[in-house]
Amino acid sequence: MNNYIGKTCPFCKTEFQEGDDIVICSSCDMPHHKACWIENQGCTTFGCMGTIKSPDDNSTTVTTTKTSYEELPLSSYILCTQCGAQNLPDSAFCGKCGNSLKKTSSIPADIQNNPSNTNSNVYTQQNSNHQTTYQNNTYGQQNHYSQTFSAIDEDVIILVGKKQEYYIPKFQEMKTQNTKASWNWPAFLFSMYWCLYRKMYGYAFAFVGITSLLTFFVPTIAPLLLFISYIIFGIFANYIYMKKLEKNANKAKTMNEPLRTQFIQKHSGVSILALILFFIGWCDFMIIIIILAR
Repeated sequence: MNNYIGKTCPFCKTEFQEGDDIVICSSCDMPHHKACWIENQGCTTFGCMGTIKSPDDNSTTVTTTKTSYEELPLSSYILCTQCGAQNLPDSAFCGKCGNSLKKTSSIPADIQNNPSNTNSNVYTQQNSNHQTTYQNNTYGQQNHYSQTFSAIDEDVIILVGKKQEYYIPKFQEMKTQNTKASWNWPAFLFSMYWCLYRKMYGYAFAFVGITSLLTFFVPTIAPLLLFISYIIFGIFANYIYMKKLEKNANKAKTMNEPLRTQFIQKHSGVSILALILFFIGWCDFMIIIIILAR
């Protein structure tokens, strides 16, 4: 690790100092602060798809790539609680975002096995103080990022998929302030398409139905009514999305493996395919309408 002291992290542009948590790209050997790797969700080298490895290990990577996933049963996957990526069972860190996958207890076995041990409370307090000190010494942005995530169900975090750094703080803010209002620009500007992209298919088809009915029955004021509905949806879209994720997360908790993992994979993240299929279907529908109108 001493070989990297004084060199510059390509993400934050600051020099590595003694005691910094440094990781190395397995592909291009570019050193990064671990917090910077996580924030960037990968190597900063353009086009590089490497995973992270220890600076003291020049041969063995800490994480593994997706090329071997097909050789394992679905139940063997480890889902990252931060970004939702799949990792092999022996992965110590997520290959996408660098999040720690293996959480081992730091409490000695004799204390774990004897909860009544009078020393357990002292040890727990010392361990808590140590963790607090460590968190205060980490990067402020990364520490804030972790604290924001801590109040949200881990399954909800996984189900969000892309743009967790946007939605999770929004969810946290609504829970803290006990409000349902939280503005979402994409939901306002592209309401129906945003719903499809975020796998909220019921709401997407509801928009199609409402748009069709208003256009057919009240064509003169339909644009105004639709504009008002888009504003209302932009205000409450984050809350609607959060409740949908929480519903799926609670449903996943009632399942056993591998059904639970399969369910989370199916309902997490976004769907570009849904947008493509909708566009094709909408074009076909318009062609039929034009043909029938002739």
